[in-house]
Amino acid sequence: MTPGILPNRLFWTTQLPNDAFDVHDNGRVARLRLQEQPLVETFQFGGSLAIAAQVNIDVLWHATSAPVQRGTGASANPTSPEAFTGQFAEARCTGRVSGIETGFSFKTNQLTTADFFAEMGQEQNGVFLS
Repeated sequence: MTPGILPNRLFWTTQLPNDAFDVHDNGRVARLRLQEQPLVETFQFGGSLAIAAQVNIDVLWHATSAPVQRGTGASANPTSPEAFTGQFAEARCTGRVSGIETGFSFKTNQLTTADFFAEMGQEQNGVFLS
């Protein structure tokens, strides 16, 4: 199996600690916090070179609008981009991200929605629609 691709064929994913993601205030506030989260850096999708890496992430979202219903759910063709259902609200977002691997590291300045768009919500797709 290629490094970075799990036996169930998922890629670019990692299991997070149970306390890393928190949603409160009736789903209007969410936070993702990771400290020294181990990852595998593969440099190229499907490549054979893999090294250990880690990231730190602290991102906070606050909904700024009412949630809007999106998608058509199970009534859509399963291959259609509309084959999901969800409620999404625009959000204000702030945070910092950093990472390190052999010979390379990075650290962002404070990230804000003054520079980027953010939204938050809940979605169901695939087998979760049935």
